[in-house]
Amino acid sequence: MAGPAWLEPLFPDLAPPFVHGMTNVRGPYLKSDPDAAVHAAAVAEVGAAAGLVAIAWSRQVHGGTVKRVEAPGCAGEADALWTDRTGLAVMGRSADCPIVLLAGRNAADAPLWGMAHASWRSTASDITGHLLEAMIDGGLDPATTVAIVAPSAGPCCYEVGDEVREAFVAGLGAGAARFFSEARGKWILDLWAANSDALRRRGLAPDRVHCDGRCTICGDEFPSYRRDGAKSGRFGVFVGA
Repeated sequence: MAGPAWLEPLFPDLAPPFVHGMTNVRGPYLKSDPDAAVHAAAVAEVGAAAGLVAIAWSRQVHGGTVKRVEAPGCAGEADALWTDRTGLAVMGRSADCPIVLLAGRNAADAPLWGMAHASWRSTASDITGHLLEAMIDGGLDPATTVAIVAPSAGPCCYEVGDEVREAFVAGLGAGAARFFSEARGKWILDLWAANSDALRRRGLAPDRVHCDGRCTICGDEFPSYRRDGAKSGRFGVFVGA
């Protein structure tokens, strides 16, 4: 994908008509109020660089709500968006939380695509699994679907407390304990594995679930709240067709 240095490709094996990518620390300022004009302008700058004419985003609240979108702009409170409307992309913003992108086709070979903002709270609410289920209900064929977990806090660095592990077990069942390991006297949470598992359990083949593998905390390519605190920005991850 040609464009400015702050715009990077994702889905290296995903063919057109899909358009996809993410910004980095040098990208437009995406931390502002999602309903504000300055936020819309920053999203439009990303869209112009990526060749997208319209983008939908949401007010991310670390929950489990999935919305189908038909128009650009802020879609209200939700942590996952999807669509099949040609020309409309969906975008999530992050400063450590995984953004999970899905793209595939229905029985008529028409494309569908979506994104989930998979913070630990949203992951404990099974946001990625709910997104895939909603898209399947909308006609998506899992056999055609590719998924990627974008850069985020990785299992090398993401230290959490007992309350996070308890929330995972309460929300996802006792098996969710396997996403935690102990190091440095802390629980270490593997959000990459948790979200990849949610997709595989719903029928995506392991070789169609990809993880970028870059940690936002110990790297310096993407904004990180854990690393930089309140001064951190946000990076955007998008997919459209």
